[in-house]
Amino acid sequence: MSTTTGSAAPVAGRRRTQRPADLEFRPVLLRRPDVVARWRPLLVRPWRLTTFAVLVVFLCLQFLIPARLVIGGLGSVGRPSVAVAVLLTFLWCVSARRAGGLPPGRQPVRWLLGGYLAVQLVGYAVAYDRQLPELEASSADRWLIFNVAMVGVALAVTDGVRTRRQLDVLLQTMVGLATVMAGVGILQFLRIFDLTRFIRIPGLQLNRDLIGVSARGDADFARVAGTANHYIEFGVVLALILPVALHYAFFAPRGRSSAGRWLCVALIASAIPLSISRSAVVTVAVAMGLLALAWPWRRRYNVLVIAVAGTAVFHVVNRGVLGTIRALFTNMDNDPSIQNRLADQAFVERMFAQRPWLGRGAGTVMPERYVLLDNQIYGTLVAGGVVGLVALGALFLVPYALARSTRLRAESEEARHLGQALAATMPAGLVASATFDSFSFATFVGVTVVLIGAVGALWRLEHMRPGLPLRPAAPGDTVVTTPLTANLRDRLVAGWRAGAPVGRP
Repeated sequence: MSTTTGSAAPVAGRRRTQRPADLEFRPVLLRRPDVVARWRPLLVRPWRLTTFAVLVVFLCLQFLIPARLVIGGLGSVGRPSVAVAVLLTFLWCVSARRAGGLPPGRQPVRWLLGGYLAVQLVGYAVAYDRQLPELEASSADRWLIFNVAMVGVALAVTDGVRTRRQLDVLLQTMVGLATVMAGVGILQFLRIFDLTRFIRIPGLQLNRDLIGVSARGDADFARVAGTANHYIEFGVVLALILPVALHYAFFAPRGRSSAGRWLCVALIASAIPLSISRSAVVTVAVAMGLLALAWPWRRRYNVLVIAVAGTAVFHVVNRGVLGTIRALFTNMDNDPSIQNRLADQAFVERMFAQRPWLGRGAGTVMPERYVLLDNQIYGTLVAGGVVGLVALGALFLVPYALARSTRLRAESEEARHLGQALAATMPAGLVASATFDSFSFATFVGVTVVLIGAVGALWRLEHMRPGLPLRPAAPGDTVVTTPLTANLRDRLVAGWRAGAPVGRP
């Protein structure tokens, strides 16, 4: 006879069944990393792949949907791309809470973005501390939501891009989408048709009328914005992406791929003047000037000849456009937009004197209650004070330094040139911010944070760290020259020894 106690041994020849007591050990087993990996939810388990796919969706929404189509009731932060950016922020936060969820090692971009966001939170508290009116309070809420979402995008690029191939695909996708936006602008300029008029998406509505095609100059030349929110934003965004497009054109394999990438460069470059904007011209001049610093003289001459020839062709095809742009610089004394910017200085000085360090509160300086500060530097100084302005400057200058470090120390010529291309966009974006209220435009900010994240990802993937020696150009390198300070210490020591007196070491 067999007993019915729980301690009885199993009967020989029969398969042992799982007892309820065995289930008590499952929580212990789930603490093992290999078991945890199998039990993670689908959204979190392959989070890097998921994040990469969501980043591509974010870029598509940024460039393909007109900026003034938003989710009803959310105002300016209701763009679908901002909603996707919030999802990216959530994915990054979930990953940061899990062991091994983020790439190991130092990542200066994380500290930079954390410091920038901390400054915005302090500014948000400062704003509410002075008992905001309802209109300013709503503006401050939108500003904070927008900044949290954009910081999440930058962090997702920094930590979610696993390989150089993923980084290249992401940046090439951005170049391709910018080409589509440039094509929309060219069609608008030629007055063939305005594609943005035909884009209607269920669930989205216009928070303002589409900007459409405007006119500027004595000849009323068409001024276009593509899918951007403004003509200035259209030109500046394309100017920031042009160095990245040139990079991938230089390093494209021969064949159709190379022709397609050079077509992207041509369309982006030819669409920049169609914004008829001083900001776009200044931005592209700064970006291309900094990019050219890494080139050998022969490549500089080649690019200069092609640029001059392309400008001549553009002038023949679109007579008068370049003259109108030139007049924007030569006739600034009589330009109302310049005079308005100069007149804003008195308001900025008065507001800054009242709250010099922390400002009036991030996102609270509204045109409806104050004045339209068409200058992000002025706007940040009034809203965030000196602390906010330092955070804004660091947001551009720290990635510039990291990208320059990659340009000087990476192993391959292609990685060094990509570092220089990304570095060139940072000062160009900062200079552009001094010419218009750049952080009021989601496409500009979206492109900027993707570029900042790309700098962090490249810095990590190329294993950059302080103390690495500067890398001279290899004999076969034709795109990136040797840094001027490479082997400077060795050359100085060799020269000192050559001129040292006899008997000295």
